[in-house]
Order: sequence, then C-alpha cells, then structure tokens
Amino acid sequence: MPARAGLARLRPHWPLLLLLTITLLAYAPLWDVAFSWDDEALIADNQMTGDLGNWKAFFLQDLWSTTRLSTLKSGYYRPLMLLSLAVDRALFGLHSGEAHLHSLIWHLLAVGTLYGLVNRLLGRNPAVLAATVFALHPVQSEVMALVAARNDSMAAAFVLGALWLLVDRDGRWPRLLGAGLLALLALLSKESAVLAPLMLLALDLARFRRPGGWQRYGALIAALLVYLPLRRLADLDAAIAPTAESLRLVTEHTGQILGTYAGLLVWPWPLTPARHVHYLAPFADTLPGLVAALSLFALAVAKGKDRGLVIAGGAWALLTFVPSLAATFDKGLLGERYLYLPMAGLSLSLVAALPRIPLASPLILALPAFLALQVRLPAWKNSQTVWSDAHAVAPTAFTAGGLAWYHHRDGDYTQANTLFIMALEGEPPYRDVCEMIVMSLLEARQPQEAVRVGRWALTERGCPADGMLLNHYAVALAGVGSFEEAARVATQHPRGLNGPGVAVVGAWQAVQGNLDGLAQAAARMPDDPSFLTRVAKLLALGGRADLAAQVRALPSPAGGGAPR
Repeated sequence: MPARAGLARLRPHWPLLLLLTITLLAYAPLWDVAFSWDDEALIADNQMTGDLGNWKAFFLQDLWSTTRLSTLKSGYYRPLMLLSLAVDRALFGLHSGEAHLHSLIWHLLAVGTLYGLVNRLLGRNPAVLAATVFALHPVQSEVMALVAARNDSMAAAFVLGALWLLVDRDGRWPRLLGAGLLALLALLSKESAVLAPLMLLALDLARFRRPGGWQRYGALIAALLVYLPLRRLADLDAAIAPTAESLRLVTEHTGQILGTYAGLLVWPWPLTPARHVHYLAPFADTLPGLVAALSLFALAVAKGKDRGLVIAGGAWALLTFVPSLAATFDKGLLGERYLYLPMAGLSLSLVAALPRIPLASPLILALPAFLALQVRLPAWKNSQTVWSDAHAVAPTAFTAGGLAWYHHRDGDYTQANTLFIMALEGEPPYRDVCEMIVMSLLEARQPQEAVRVGRWALTERGCPADGMLLNHYAVALAGVGSFEEAARVATQHPRGLNGPGVAVVGAWQAVQGNLDGLAQAAARMPDDPSFLTRVAKLLALGGRADLAAQVRALPSPAGGGAPR
C-alpha cells in the first residue's frame, strides 16, 4: 500500500520524469569529454582531493589554494565542491566520464527542485515549461561540460530546494530545519547562495505584497550565521576588492557586457566560454539582443498573467547575475555559466507571463534545444578543442592567446607561435602572452625571430619589462651572437640579475676571456650544478663553439672536474 500511494503521488508528475530523461540523453555526449580548461588545474592536478581523508582541510582552504597554484587567493570558499571532487576520485579515480555524470546529477536535482517550486506557485504545466527552459537552454551547457563549474548546479539545487520548503509560509520546524540546512549546503557550494533571503522576499512581495513569517527568513539567516564563522576559519574574510582599473574597464563596457549576455538568452549562439571584456563585439552589434531581451521582459510585465511573479523572476535573475561581475572585475572574463541560476528566475518570469501553457509546449521547446546541445557539446572534447572552437566561432586576441597556450603545452610550437603573435597583434594587445612568446620561439629554435618579436613586444606592444620576457629576450640576443647587448639587457632587469639572465652574463664573461671569473662564479653557486652547462649551450647557440668547449672543461661547481 505505501508503494502504491507513492506511485499515485508521482503519477501526475510524469512530465518531469520525461524531461529528466530527455536531459540525461541530451548531455550523454559528455561521457566522452575529457577534463578541460579549469578542470585540469582544479581536478586533475588538485593536491588535496586525491584523499577523502583530507575532508576537514576542505573547510579551511581557499578553493584554488588546493591546486598547484597554492599561493593563489581567489576568495572562493567552496568546501562542498572540493568534497564532491574528492568523492569522484575516491570512486572513479580521474575518469572524466563519471565526473561529468556526477555533475549532471546535480543539474537534474536543480531541475527537479525548480519544478517543485514552480508547481507550488503556478501548477504543473507551468512548472514543466520552466523546468524545460532551465534544463535545456543551450547556455546551461558550460556548467555541464566544465566539471569545475559544478558548484553552480550544486548551489542552485540547494537554494531552490530551500525556497521550495519555505514558499508556502509553513512555519513548522521540520520545514524550517530542512530549509536552513539546504541553505547552508548552498553557501558551502557557492557564495551567491547568500542571496536566498532576497529571493524569498521577492516571492513574498509578488504573492502577498509583504514578507510573511519571520521564522522562514530566520532559517535562511541562521544558515548564514553558521557559514560566516566557517569562512573566517579559512581566512577568507577579506573580500577581493576590484581595482580602480577593473571598475573603469567594466564601466566602459557595461553596454557590451549586458548586450552579450542578453543576446545569449534570446539567441544562444555562438556559444563559447572564451569571452573577455576587452574583445567583445561593438555595442551596436550587441544592442539588438539587449533590446529584444528587455522588450520581452517589459511585455511580460505589462501583459503577463501574474505580473508579480514575472517581476520576482526578473529580480531573481538580476540578483543572482550581479555577483558574477566579480570575475569580470578580477580577470575581465565573461562566462555562460554565470547565467545558470539567473536562468531559473527567467524561467519563472516566462511561465508567469503566459496565459495558458499546453503540456505539449515544453516538448516543442525541448527539440531545438536538444539539437543545439548535440552541436555544442563535442567542442568540449578537451582543452584544445574548446579553445579551437572558441577561436573559430568568435576569434579574438584572447582566444588566440588561449589556444596558443595549449598548442605550446602539446609541443606544437609552429602553431603556438603564430597564435601568440596574433594575440599580441590584437587591439588591445593580449599581454598575458608576453611571458611565453619569446620562450616559445626559442624552443622552436628560431633565435632570430625571437629577437625580432622580443624587441617588438617590449617597444611596440606594451609588454612589461619586469618579468621573464626580458630574460628570454636576453637569451635570444645571446643566441644570435649579440652577447654584449644580451648581458646589458639581463642586468637591466628591475628585480636584478635572475633566472636565465645569470647564464647570459656568464656567457658574456666567457666572450670577454674571463674564464677564471666564470669558474669562480660557478663555485659560488654549488646549488646550481647546471650553470656552466647552460653557459656553454648559449655560447654554442651564439656561434662560439670554441668557447663552449672551454667552458665545458672548467671544473664543476662542486669541484669534481669537468661537467659532463
């Protein structure tokens, strides 16, 4: 009897089960997708998630400090995300297929909780349509394809679940306790869950014109009061404040940013994760998307069946989108993943506006979305295919630089160097490639081109003369026999003689005939036994094979005879 009763309760919700099945099939290509982009650092190279026994440490760490970039302070406190990655590795190792399936489960949970919430607000058919838009809109694909973005679906599932429990203004303690727990889990997945009380307030104002039931808000605030001390334990109290330059950058490009995102909502193509604020389409090109999105929302407010919920959904979308601007302030990046939770609000606005929703309408919407995903998901096969597709569909200096990095990593220096130069030729130049561009040409055994490009990068493209570029340029000069200029460049480094510059100056000493001084310098560096070998290589590269042989014959730093 209990089983039959359970089935009877589920029977009216068969469209949701069908939607979940379609969503599962739509994202099936992810089974063959490798870890890509941020996945490589946060998952494949993570230094802590390989052992579930580290779970306590997850609550004491910045998200990105668990990677090889351990000194990086992102300000992201997401211990449940780290725990989910550790569970993946404990169960499946570093198999990307199972990790993507795990991410998909969180997406299905978010779809289900949105359905449950909208079902209570507006009924089954609107709930199915809202869940369909949320589940299959093509901009959602980035969160599914990028395991490192799983925290978005985790936080959404928990936040929507908490609101589902509270939406009826039911003050019974089991619901309050459950909602508070879900809100806490959401906060431990992603910081934007702090907006849950405002999302509840928007619903209350839409339905009752006033807040209702302080206990409901108390449950969400209690979760926040538990979360804040935990975050403090991880030494993440200080927010990452935007710089004056980043504020200026975003302010100048506000229209393009909003137009780009609005256009993706209305016409989600081309889909690409590689957008940078410096290289967005001109505002005139993004304006139609912005006008279309705002016009549709204005029409929904003016003519919609339930204007209050239309506005509440819009408020959700705006509230949950604004925190994503932190990434744009910090690194200039835009991402389709930042529309994930806002899509829940827009889905609510859509169904609240429609006067009548036939049950067939979700299926009509699902078909083109399903097909679009089949076109999009194969681009996520690996990091290089992601960036190759990004550079093909929306080429910029930013995509050229990103794709160049992966070609360089894979040893394809010819393609990498072409793209590095393309990135630096852009307007504005994409200067993140400055540290790599001369080194890559040297690795390709093109010292003459390395000298030309190094001089161009420093004098014409604004590359800073305070990093490895200057040392690589000095090495390139030595490689074409300009040892005196090479030594002058190396000694002009703002941080003093360092890195490859030390060997460059050593080569210049040898050219001047000061082999005794070179041997003494090597003796003062017992922890660098390869110093003389590097000097000899530079001399040979610069056409001084005679001197290279003499340097090789000098005593090693440890005094044990000639270096091999």
